[in-house]
Amino acid sequence: MALDRYYAERFVKPCFGDTPLHELTRADLQPFLDEVAASGPSNARHTRNVIRQAYNYAIRREITDRNPAQSVEIARSNSRDRVLTDKELRVIWGAAIRPEQHRGLGMSASMGMALCLEMITLQRGDEVCGLHAREVDRVERTWTIPGHRTKNHLTHVVPLSGLALQILAHAFALAGTDQGFAFPSTKSKHGHLTRHSLNRAMQRLIASTGVTDAVSHDFRRTGATHMTSERIGAPRFIVSRVLNQISDTGGAAAVTGIYDRNEYLPEKRRALDRWAVLLADIVMVAPT
Repeated sequence: MALDRYYAERFVKPCFGDTPLHELTRADLQPFLDEVAASGPSNARHTRNVIRQAYNYAIRREITDRNPAQSVEIARSNSRDRVLTDKELRVIWGAAIRPEQHRGLGMSASMGMALCLEMITLQRGDEVCGLHAREVDRVERTWTIPGHRTKNHLTHVVPLSGLALQILAHAFALAGTDQGFAFPSTKSKHGHLTRHSLNRAMQRLIASTGVTDAVSHDFRRTGATHMTSERIGAPRFIVSRVLNQISDTGGAAAVTGIYDRNEYLPEKRRALDRWAVLLADIVMVAPT
């Protein structure tokens, strides 16, 4: 039950929490589960099972007479090796930072800020979308993502570069408050943008800019690749900590990694600050 609740809260509720049972269709579920599968086929299978079980219960209670999750397929998630070029990063940033200047893009300024913050911090899309003011310490320049919002269920501290703080300030200004979600939902008064909507916005962005075969999750791989390259030279272990991938502890050190709760905050900050400077240089903005 706890596992079912986890998948319901993480994937189903943000996207379909306000959708009446009788309105949800297979046409809605298939692309949604395809996106979930991009984070891992098992995530998509568990999510589909949760939806299927909910509808089976509703059928038994005669609340509905159909189960749209019964015939959806789980797409196989192929491992991607896509690293965005400097030119592609520049084009994507330009569209995200000023979406109103791109005809037909149909992206809100808040959505653009979310994509920019994802590029800068290299955190997962759903973690960025759910960022709340209470998670940000502006004095210490940190963003603490609670365990219930991270993939490995462990609290993750993300050092915030000057560029990240600048984007966050713009996001909260657009939100009209610095006490709630940085990227509030346009559909739910107390909700926030969802990863589903972020992914769809990214699809529209690449379609309008001519960048091909790119998803927002590629930002993590691209930033990590630059961090370990000669352009920055950060150790792979520290990059894994930036990405909150604690399993990358290196062979026999895996057991130690389970008990080692050192946040490596100074090392993570150096890596993310250098990435912010490099990214600013690539997209031609002044770092702060």
